[in-house]
Amino acid sequence: MGGGIVMWRSLLGLLWGVLLIVIGVALASDYRGIATRHIDLSMQIVRPVSPLRWTDERLARRRTRFILFDRVFGVLIILMGVGSLIAGGSLLLSQLR
Repeated sequence: MGGGIVMWRSLLGLLWGVLLIVIGVALASDYRGIATRHIDLSMQIVRPVSPLRWTDERLARRRTRFILFDRVFGVLIILMGVGSLIAGGSLLLSQLR
């Protein structure tokens, strides 16, 4: 009974790792403009709070910083996915021995 639960946990860890890697790669590489659309949507919802008027140049720099952050966040998600794959794989290998 206990071995079956550990087997499912390891398979779930492997699937979770693959899902995180796919999402991270999509964000980091801006696959089909995912990161760009995410930033554009976020910038429409969250407006800057400032007494000064935002110029187009300042908005473009802010958008560029957010896209860079989204890509770095994608790399971090990839690293989390790799960690999950390693944990799930080691748990699976420990059960097969």
